[in-house]
Amino acid sequence: MSLESAADARRIADLSRAEYEGLAAYLEKLPDDGWTEQSACSDWQVYQAVSHIGSQPAIHAGMVQAGLRGAPPMTNEDRQAIWGRFDAMAPLEVYPAFKANNDAFVALVDSLTEEELGSTMPWIGGRSAPVAEVLASRLNEQVLHVWDIRWARDKDVRLTAAAVPDLLALNLTPGRLGGLAKPAQALALAGKTIQFVLSDPDGAVALAVGADGVQATEGKADAPDLTAELSSEAMVRLVWGRYDVAEGVRSGSLKLSDPSLADALQALFPGR
Repeated sequence: MSLESAADARRIADLSRAEYEGLAAYLEKLPDDGWTEQSACSDWQVYQAVSHIGSQPAIHAGMVQAGLRGAPPMTNEDRQAIWGRFDAMAPLEVYPAFKANNDAFVALVDSLTEEELGSTMPWIGGRSAPVAEVLASRLNEQVLHVWDIRWARDKDVRLTAAAVPDLLALNLTPGRLGGLAKPAQALALAGKTIQFVLSDPDGAVALAVGADGVQATEGKADAPDLTAELSSEAMVRLVWGRYDVAEGVRSGSLKLSDPSLADALQALFPGR
């Protein structure tokens, strides 16, 4: 999937809005005790995961307004103030602020012109990124943390299917994958090539595991050391440490050509 054009940005914006609206509908029906249940993030209860995706749109909005419309750049102090405001909220105080920030971000994105949607802007790491990629980064956070939230009450929950192709494209870029893979924690895979064969949607990607990082290549490798067959949705969760490799092998949803490397594959992507 492309993450460069105005059309890409509009597609991502539509997915992001749908993810927000679906989560809002879920949270409106969540009983009071559900807000303090453990989410799939070990450090966060449900309300803290909601807080994260409630504070985030305000930060993204500040960066978009600075990058595209000449507003003052968002400082670390600005971000700390936003996080501090949400961190100070009690569990049942989070939802109104979450909704207000997300409504405001949706309105901002809706106001962007075709020229703005197709442009690039300053982004994390001191580089410029297409607006579509910026919006995809937010969508990635939404979809993953919605999964974290819903996991508290549904251990069989899956990532939103419509978003998976874009999330896969985003997370297999060198900048993203480099921050997610930890080769030093998976020494049994050092110097090996892993061939992932994906389904729903179909695809193939080869990962070469080096001493200092992992490089992804679309398509099939000539002589992979390990072949892993799984869904594209599971692949996204795997690279973010949200997939149980051992359980996948046991259930048959993950097929490994060498099951003895299951623990190493899990360790390669510990999550964060």
